[in-house]
Amino acid sequence: MKLFFFLSVFLLTISALMLLRPAAKSLGLVDIPGGRKTHSDATPMVGGLGIYLGLVAVYVVSPLLLPNYQDLLILSGAMLVFGVIDDAIGLSPKSRLAVHSAIALGMALIADIRLESFGNLLGGGPVYLGALSIPITVFATVGVINAVNMSDGLDGLSGGLTVIALMALAVCSMLAGEGALLNFSVLLTIQVMAFLTLNLRSWWNKRVLTFLGDSGSTLLGFLLAWILIESSQGSESVIQPVYALWFFALPLIDTVSLLIRRPLSGKSAFTPGLDHFHHRLLRAGFSRKQTVLIMYGLASIAASIGVFSHFVGLDDSVMFWLFLLIFGLYMVVTREQIAQEISQIE
Repeated sequence: MKLFFFLSVFLLTISALMLLRPAAKSLGLVDIPGGRKTHSDATPMVGGLGIYLGLVAVYVVSPLLLPNYQDLLILSGAMLVFGVIDDAIGLSPKSRLAVHSAIALGMALIADIRLESFGNLLGGGPVYLGALSIPITVFATVGVINAVNMSDGLDGLSGGLTVIALMALAVCSMLAGEGALLNFSVLLTIQVMAFLTLNLRSWWNKRVLTFLGDSGSTLLGFLLAWILIESSQGSESVIQPVYALWFFALPLIDTVSLLIRRPLSGKSAFTPGLDHFHHRLLRAGFSRKQTVLIMYGLASIAASIGVFSHFVGLDDSVMFWLFLLIFGLYMVVTREQIAQEISQIE
């Protein structure tokens, strides 16, 4: 893929997003300010639609760039359609979980994209999943989908964190000579960056022109889960499974901590709240832009550690226990602080 093609994809995605904006109101895809929302203008939620249409257009024009990705386009299209319905009328958490699980199951059974091994995670040799392969694949995929969705709380946050993970994977794919995975990672990165051009405030654009919405964030989560699993399994794997944790460390740590804490406090794990990491940074006095940049920085550090460790050949188990140590420290350090902050707000 050459620079001209990259630029064409970038402009194609922006064009799709701008053309979709006028139709957002008639589709019920407009985010109205109020409640926990920090924006002040009614904003079209067509980011996912624009990114998906761009992917389909590239596949139609240059199918050789995305070989064997027909199933991905079909299943991610189903995820997008459900997300659009969710954005338009609002669905229950149980309904979302059921559909996300069903599509993840389709990924495992139809496309044969599944977790079959965790690698040398515990230091005693490869951990093969056997009969647990499919349920763990569904669980992990739904987890990544929700991690991206739950990080979609500030302009550019979930999109930028997804780009960081994709770039780390692209570097590993390039050095491993995996052209198809590299092409897809770079292609999706460019499309998300095109969305961010309209999603982030700048000197030339003082207001946000489009949001991802649940349709966009769940689409990105599903696409990311797909390529992380694909890149870490089989004889032609690009990375060991443990590095998927590092490439997407910050959203995973934040989401898993909430999935543990909320039920323990008698709340639903999927109920929106003010206990995310970005909420804590905002309450600490950082602006929205500063908060996003801080989280970009932390995510980039984690992904860089993952890429570096992958190429120097550090043992999987070392990286896994180090990840668990960081997660444990996060849980301990934030435990009392989060409780105090939430009690003050309530």
